[in-house]
Amino acid sequence: MPAHASTERFPQREPERAISPGTFLSPRFWLLPLLVLLLLGGAGTALYIGGLGSPGDHLRNFPLAVVNEDRGATPANGGSPQNLGQNITDQMQQGFSESDEIDLRVLSPDEAEEQLRKGQIHAAVVIPESFSADALGLVTGALSGAEVTRPSITVYTNPQAGPLASSLATSAVDAALERANTGLGEQLTSAAEAAQGEARAEQQRELTPLGLPEQVQQQLAPTVDGTAADLLRGPISVTTTAYETPPEGAALGMGAFFYSVLLMVVGVSGSVAIHFLVDSRLGVAPVEMGPRFALGPRLQPARWKTYLIKWGIVVLGALPTAGLMMWVASAVGMPIPHGGWFFLTTWLSIVTVSAVTTALITMFGSIGMVLSLIYVVFMGLPAASGVVPLEALPGFFRFIAPGEPLYHMTTANRAVLYFDAQADAGVQSGIVGMLLLILIAVVVAMVFSVLYDRMFGRRRAELVPEPVTS
Repeated sequence: MPAHASTERFPQREPERAISPGTFLSPRFWLLPLLVLLLLGGAGTALYIGGLGSPGDHLRNFPLAVVNEDRGATPANGGSPQNLGQNITDQMQQGFSESDEIDLRVLSPDEAEEQLRKGQIHAAVVIPESFSADALGLVTGALSGAEVTRPSITVYTNPQAGPLASSLATSAVDAALERANTGLGEQLTSAAEAAQGEARAEQQRELTPLGLPEQVQQQLAPTVDGTAADLLRGPISVTTTAYETPPEGAALGMGAFFYSVLLMVVGVSGSVAIHFLVDSRLGVAPVEMGPRFALGPRLQPARWKTYLIKWGIVVLGALPTAGLMMWVASAVGMPIPHGGWFFLTTWLSIVTVSAVTTALITMFGSIGMVLSLIYVVFMGLPAASGVVPLEALPGFFRFIAPGEPLYHMTTANRAVLYFDAQADAGVQSGIVGMLLLILIAVVVAMVFSVLYDRMFGRRRAELVPEPVTS
């Protein structure tokens, strides 16, 4: 058999050697595995639980909108026209401006609808045209007993941008509208009391010449009864509804994130598996297959070539993998609009994760697999904005999010699935972000590979010496 075709797949069985007790007692045997386990457990808990544990405490520039369509109205007893909707808008702006937690945007109806449709705001407070007229009508109705309409406000949430984001938005808006409700209630109650006083004075002027008894006059006097008074103290009716309900099979708006996490797992685990298989074929390290070890001839290619081979296999293999994953996802009920765009973001997601994971393994060897778990998984999951919106994460995760593959993967996949694949809804930024991460990973891996080969030579296995026993 020619020398270049030789293989060590089936080496002859070596005589078994007795394992000395010192092998298991040596710190080199048990200390490093223990440290790896402690590192993964501690880092994972600190990053994942610490990042997602208290979203309400970390709000910063959380995007909400208010739309004031109120036309205003004039009080029945005269006076200057009032726009109570504008008053509430001003109160909300003033209240939210006291901190940087909420980014309140005063928008037109068309602007608010567009930003909801693109996932750029998490909720919109809409004050209707008749708000002032309905509110001032409560004062008139409280004295006359006429049928009235409560002033209403509608809060449109955006669950397709994340159910937790909608919950946070509702909490922030409810608190602001409760303050507005109390303020308007005090204003209308004061107006009703003043109107009641004026109506009684007018009645007294009309009835006194008739000589009616005082008791009769009191019975006929206009009065705001208990039910009307309660309505005046809390006049606003608030309705909360979803702008667009997530489609069936979208996991209440979490489907894009779950799918992106699946792509991350495929990218990381696939890259690690290919790393071992390729190294085995190149004679760098054996791979165990059941009872056998497979090890090819010791070719020892340049490290940069090995990186490109491993990542190139993923680049090509991700094409049929992306198609298969989309087909299975559709078969189990996941809605997939814009199939072409979704195929691109699915394929690019796997390729991006692989570029980063393989680069870390190329630079740090087996330790790179641990670093991949910490960087791509533990740091990526909180920063992905799939569970907690980016504006509700601690500052550390907002800072690292642009450098995390899962953040850009989730952004792009969510825009394709839920926001009509619009470029400014996240498709463009997600794809550009993934391409930049690929470029950085490839360049860094190639530079380190060349430096390693020049400084330390080609990769080769090193034997760990047996511990010396007395």
